[in-house]
Amino acid sequence: MQTEIMLALQASLVKDYSKENQLKQIDMLRMMLEINQDAVVHGISKLEDYQNDITIFPMLCRGLKLVRNGMEPQVIESILLNTALANDVDLLESLIVIDGVISIQMLRSPDVTRELLLSYFSFNLQDNLRKGLQDLKLNSTEPLDMKEIEKLINGQSS
Repeated sequence: MQTEIMLALQASLVKDYSKENQLKQIDMLRMMLEINQDAVVHGISKLEDYQNDITIFPMLCRGLKLVRNGMEPQVIESILLNTALANDVDLLESLIVIDGVISIQMLRSPDVTRELLLSYFSFNLQDNLRKGLQDLKLNSTEPLDMKEIEKLINGQSS
């Protein structure tokens, strides 16, 4: 996200540091990672399956609708920024939604999206969130070890 946009959001939006708000944002982050995983595996059309599940996050709902409609990333970012400002959306939620929606649209690896979105939390909270997100079966971007490479070469499935 561009520096100018970050500064505009920082200066203009509500900053709610309550535990309740942070838990809400963590729930949204988890949902976005699941959506990202499905989009990478099954394609952007899979986003329609989440229409009813994300109504509690109106900005996310709007962003995913824009992705389904095939809008360009810059247009989506601009619309979501304007939406956040016009509706006085929480700063953390705005940042997570904007970056998460663009990641989903670009079909980034869920591991990359996870790291990008976790960067909005403190280091201590990031570590706890990583542990809490381990149950999500995200596609791994780690290199294969020698045994996995040998299996692939020999035509064996894992």
